Amino acid sequence: MNLSLPAVHPLSPQARERGVTLDNWAEPPNVRWSFLHLEEILATQSIPASSDPEPLAAQLDPALLSVTTPRYDATGRIVRHTSVAEVLADTDTDGFALLHHGRIRLETYADSMTPDTRHLLMSVTKTVVGVIAATLVEEGWFGFDTLVEEVVPGLRDSGFGGATVRDLLDMRSGVRFSETYHDPDADVYLMEHATQWRSPREDVPSTLHDFLRSLPRDRPHGGTFHYRSSETDALAWVCEAATGTGLAQLIHDHVWQPMGGEHAAYITVDREGTAVADGGLCATLRDVVRFGEMLRHSGISPSGRKVGPSWFTIDTLLGTEDLRAAFAATSSPTGMPGGHYRNQVWVPFPDRTTFLALGIHGQMIYVNQRAAVTGVKLSSWPTAQDGARFYDTLALFETLAGALARSAFANHPAAIKEHR
Repeated sequence: MNLSLPAVHPLSPQARERGVTLDNWAEPPNVRWSFLHLEEILATQSIPASSDPEPLAAQLDPALLSVTTPRYDATGRIVRHTSVAEVLADTDTDGFALLHHGRIRLETYADSMTPDTRHLLMSVTKTVVGVIAATLVEEGWFGFDTLVEEVVPGLRDSGFGGATVRDLLDMRSGVRFSETYHDPDADVYLMEHATQWRSPREDVPSTLHDFLRSLPRDRPHGGTFHYRSSETDALAWVCEAATGTGLAQLIHDHVWQPMGGEHAAYITVDREGTAVADGGLCATLRDVVRFGEMLRHSGISPSGRKVGPSWFTIDTLLGTEDLRAAFAATSSPTGMPGGHYRNQVWVPFPDRTTFLALGIHGQMIYVNQRAAVTGVKLSSWPTAQDGARFYDTLALFETLAGALARSAFANHPAAIKEHR
């Protein structure tokens, strides 16, 4: 299957009627509508659904909405306790799903979203790219120690020259790139002008690849972790150049098709048709759940189909001591003391089997292997980052995982016999 390049679509009549522009679509009050209608704002490329969708069983338990969970301030301090339902309402939740042992226990949608609606995933897209890169390593297209310029010669004279695939996967290259949100001159926003996420700017390259080539280096490769979206875009370029295949096709072939994605997804592209790998993927809630559940099963779909490498999850969780030291030394705000970052995945706690895929404005995949829990929260926070909302969301998943684990123990035949 060959995916054709997209046409560059202007803003839809509905977007124009709402006053949505290239420069305000991700700002209040447009965030929620834009995140659910991004194909009416930006140029996109379709990712077809799987020819063999993965079934999802449901055993809904609405009582979980009443479970009490802690609430936090921006510093991570508990300030009160409320119900799960109140957290979802207070944190601009568009779609929420929770699985336990592969069964959907909770699934809720805001009035503006349905099970068929595709939601912008922001940097959850990075984890999808991480799985693809690891798959290509397993297939022998390149190695973790392969130099970026060996696959993409155009990056030889950029700040990425001398960096390895592993440096990009773990965001430890020496490239200078500022990820300060809401600063119009930060690199993360300048890159949006290059990718058609914002209107053109004369002093910014007009394509994603030209922008990546323009980035300098300001520190040695393989050093301290710094969260930078440019790492993922360079990693995707390596994947595309090595295989001769665009990212939308790679996502379909290596994730959506074997994973059993029920609905078509899409990804935003620049004027040359290059996919925005750091945050442009849009998908339905249940398909994001399928992706998270596949990761919980260490690269295998619940029905037994191989998707990612079997070692991906354990490699992500274990990391290395050097990796944890690099994470601890970062100046990037993580809110995860003792955690680390590996393979485009966040590991928030040391010595636990819990990991996250995160995106700004409140996107989260939560996977807890020990508790057999996978959760997804898709949101439209008015700001890119919000410490209190992040802590509230993570605590919500931790609380629900604990409640489900206690319930499973109490209902287990051995536990029932013991209580007698």
